[in-house]
Amino acid sequence: MINKLLSKVTMAAGLSLPLLGLTAASVFAQMVTISVINNSGKTMTAVYMSPPDKDTWGENELETPIADREKADFQWNQADYGGSEAGCVFDVRAEYVDDTSTNLPSVDLCKETALNFK
Repeated sequence: MINKLLSKVTMAAGLSLPLLGLTAASVFAQMVTISVINNSGKTMTAVYMSPPDKDTWGENELETPIADREKADFQWNQADYGGSEAGCVFDVRAEYVDDTSTNLPSVDLCKETALNFK
């Protein structure tokens, strides 16, 4: 009796493991890695993202400034910007040490792996 019960529990656990993997994969699928490349000729101090229909920018995505001809990689969670329903298209803004900025409108961050600011 106990052997049959243990066998059923073992079988159920074994069959549920693939489902656990699918659940974990769907959670991590919302993480997107972006390389920000600074080819502007000046130090980049901030990078902001915003859905195209918003009039405000999100928080600065850079931890530290990026020198000219350098790059920084960062990850962002799509859920932080409205979840998977928000899509992947964002306006991106870079700001520089001299108080100038560059805007990249309607960038598909789920397809682009690098943003080159000139």
